[in-house]
Amino acid sequence: MPDHSTREAGRFVVQDAPDRPAPPVYDSRTLEELEGIFGRTRLMDLLDRLKTEIGERLQAPVAERAALGQDAHTLLSVSGSLGFLDLSSRCSEVERACLQGADLTAPLAAARKSAATAVAAIRALQDRT
Repeated sequence: MPDHSTREAGRFVVQDAPDRPAPPVYDSRTLEELEGIFGRTRLMDLLDRLKTEIGERLQAPVAERAALGQDAHTLLSVSGSLGFLDLSSRCSEVERACLQGADLTAPLAAARKSAATAVAAIRALQDRT
């Protein structure tokens, strides 16, 4: 799949297709507020930790609902607090599907895609330092 990543008005946006914009990967205002509170170095550390968490989560097969549900819960909390709202929302969908015994195929694929997009955004933010 071609990379349609762009930066718009301080936001990192990844588009599924050139004619259909996706929601922002993260809320730049949240990151600005966190940088104001913690400083740039600490914010980059927090983002690096999120990147590490993303790499360790949502890797279990669909049959391991309990592990996926726990991973989703952890990521939805951490990513949401750092302004990665799409990832947080997608993880919420995975957690809900796990709890309800619903099909995990679509929500897990969407969460994994959002996680990869979040990692790319974090790398772009780290490259700006």
